[in-house]
Parts: sequence; structure tokens; C-alpha cells
Amino acid sequence: MVVEKMPYMKSVAIVLVIGAGSRYEEEKHQGISHLIEHMLFKGTNQRKNTLEISQVIEGIGGEINAYTSKETTQLYVKVPQEQFKVAFDVLADIVLNSLMRREDLYKEKKIILEEIKKYQDIPEELVEILLDQIIWKNHPLGKSILGDEKSIRNIQREDLLSYIDEFYRPNNLVISVTGNIKVAEVILQIKKCFKRMKEGEIKKYIPAYDNQNISLIGIRFKKTNQTHLSFGFPGISRLSPDKYSMDLLDIILGSGLSSRLFQEIRVKKSLAYDIHSFIQYFNDISSFNIYVGTDSSKTKEAIHTTLEELRKIKEDNLKEEELRKAKEMYKGALSLNLENTLSRAFWLGNKMFLYGRPLTFDEVRGRIEEVKVEDIQRLAQNIFIKNKINLSIVGPFKEKRDKEEYNSLLQQL
Repeated sequence: MVVEKMPYMKSVAIVLVIGAGSRYEEEKHQGISHLIEHMLFKGTNQRKNTLEISQVIEGIGGEINAYTSKETTQLYVKVPQEQFKVAFDVLADIVLNSLMRREDLYKEKKIILEEIKKYQDIPEELVEILLDQIIWKNHPLGKSILGDEKSIRNIQREDLLSYIDEFYRPNNLVISVTGNIKVAEVILQIKKCFKRMKEGEIKKYIPAYDNQNISLIGIRFKKTNQTHLSFGFPGISRLSPDKYSMDLLDIILGSGLSSRLFQEIRVKKSLAYDIHSFIQYFNDISSFNIYVGTDSSKTKEAIHTTLEELRKIKEDNLKEEELRKAKEMYKGALSLNLENTLSRAFWLGNKMFLYGRPLTFDEVRGRIEEVKVEDIQRLAQNIFIKNKINLSIVGPFKEKRDKEEYNSLLQQL
């Protein structure tokens, strides 16, 4: 549990972080974490269906939802301060008392199958799905959070109940509450609502390792006007002391309109409408990803220019002033984000789940300030290596014909 009193706010946010995500799943039940997330909102004895659950929260001006990642399932609610007990009761009810009815499961499986088809139809999403399959081949991290058609059809009610029994445990759960609330009131609600939840042994995930030694390319033909590219490089764990250097490298290269990639590829050379970088962090590894959406006739030049920017930062062209600006951007964005009760509850809950204690803003700010130019360069040299490049391409290309040609481009790094 982590609670932060924000007496100047009119709202309270509650986040439940459960250590159950797609990397914990058996292949035959791939997508079960996400399916359970959906099923939690289908009804309890107290609130019979999705409408009754949502009306309790939305009827008081609040919001309630959930999402699933590769490592966690997170449920959240934000309500006016005086409605804290109501909101907490609803969250506890759906986590502890969901009925998981067979008829609801049948309907929800059909909805998720449509969701899978939807993402296959969106090139920007498909290119990231393909990249994960390349980087994490034959590993749960390479599997879609949604599952696939076969695995979703395989999942039965008994599988849901067994998975919940295994992972929905107090020693695998963090409750994060922020806003105009007293700690004693939160403790009282936790004791009241979660007293029957029992601790148990939690299944471990399969570790991921960086053992890549050749560049890899995947091409998916799709009749599109644009070509969608996604580069991925195996990186450091989110628990690494170099995490803040990694975050700053991401900001410098591809975060925002002032980033190197945006300025060079979109502003100066007009090679792409959208280009940005992002990091997928996990407990044992990460991937540093760069997305580019470009005209198909400019694909080769876009790849060349992207790699050129990575080469530059490896070769020590980062200046103190550029790093200083990135630090200010990092600290400023984090500070603004943490003004919101819900964002703060997510931040504190995830920090507690990962580190066993909530990090303070001053602590994080201090670690950001400690990063030096040479830390960024060292990290770039260790990550942006040509035999560790993974590239996914979605567009009007044929794999066999074009793969060799694009692979030769990657050797420029």
C-alpha cells in the first residue's frame, strides 16, 4: 500500500497494480491476463453487469477503467474526494467478486477477437507487433498482450478462475491512493474489503536475455500509401542504475518536436510526417524503439538518416547544453504529470510494485541531475550496435525481394 495526501485536491484516485501480465502466460492461454481484465467489469452479485458497475462511478462524475501490459494488470478509479468509500468498494468488488459467467466469457471472447483484427488493420500498430515478434522470438515478451485467435478460443471459465487464484494475491498487489484522503481511512477500507484475500506463491516469469548477434528484419506486405518502420534495440532493465541515462537518451533522440530525429528527418529533410522514439521497459531488459512513417519512395533514405543520427550520438557529438535542456524537459514533464491525482497514483503504485517503496520526486530529480554526457555516449555505444538492430517494415514490399537490400543498409551503423 502507498498513500499520498494531497489536501489541495478535490479528487481521490485509486490504482490497483497486480503482477499479472502477458509474459506470465502459458502459450495455450496467451491473452488470458487481458481477457480477465475485460471480464472483471462484467458483473458481481452486488452489481450485475457493466452498466451497473460504470453507473456507480460515472454517476458521481468519476472515471473507472483498467489496462493490461506485459508485466501487470492495473485497475483505476478517480472520483470526487467525498466518494472515496464508494469508489474503493467498487474496485474491491470487481477484483474479489467477479462472477466470470460463461455467457459473458463467450461474448467477450468475440469482442477480443475483433480487437485483434482491428490492430492487424492499423499499420502503425502492426509494425510494433511485428517488431516485438522479431526482438523476442520464442519468448513470451514477443507475444501479443491480446493473444491470438487460437489461444483466445482455447480459454475456458475454469482457466480464468485458476489464473485469478494464482496471481490475484495480496503479496502480488499494490494499492496506491492519492488525493484529499487520510491514511487511516485507506487502511480501514483495505482491511474491510480485502481481508479474505489470501497470500500465496506467485509464478515467476521466464527471464529475457540479450543474446542477439545478427541484425534481423521482418517485412509484412500491406497495400498502404506510407511505409511504416520500427527499429528496436535490446536495452537495459528498468531496474538498472542507467535508467535515467536511457530516459535522457530517448528525450534527446526522439521525444518531442525539438528532438534530433524529428528535426533532422521531418523538419530538415521532410522524410516523414511522424517520427519518435520510445522505450519498452521490463524488469530484466528493455527495447529502445524508433518509429518512422514515411513515403514508400523515401524508405531507404529514412533508414539511412535514422541510423546516421544514432551514429552521431555514439561518436560524441552531444554537448552539455543539449543534455541540460533534456534534463529540464524530463524534470518539467514529470513535475507537471504528477500534479494530477490519477497520474500520481499510477507513478507511486508502480514504483512501490517495482522497488518496494515509492520514490520521491526529489530523489528522481537528483538521479536525473547526476547523468553526464559520457553516460549517454557510453549507453548509446552499448545499445546502438549494428548486429543488434531489429527492423520491422509494414508497407508495399515483398519480404524475399527486399530483405537483403534493407539488411545491407543496416550495416551502416
